[in-house]
Amino acid sequence: MPKLTKKSKLGKYLMEKGYTQTEVAKITKLNKLTVGKIFNDSNYIPSGSTIKKVMNILKKLDSKLKAEDFFNI
Repeated sequence: MPKLTKKSKLGKYLMEKGYTQTEVAKITKLNKLTVGKIFNDSNYIPSGSTIKKVMNILKKLDSKLKAEDFFNI
């Protein structure tokens, strides 16, 4: 049985702000599987371009947010 990972900080944050995985995939034009990993896998480290796309959404919500707040980079 695969080990379950806890929901990521980013996933929790976006859900609190009312974003679904489908909405994030549409806005960022990222693959739904990638968005699923970003939301649900706290150990997943996305590529730089993926982080940039996600941060574009987050900066609109709060300009003080940094990638380091959500990703172990």
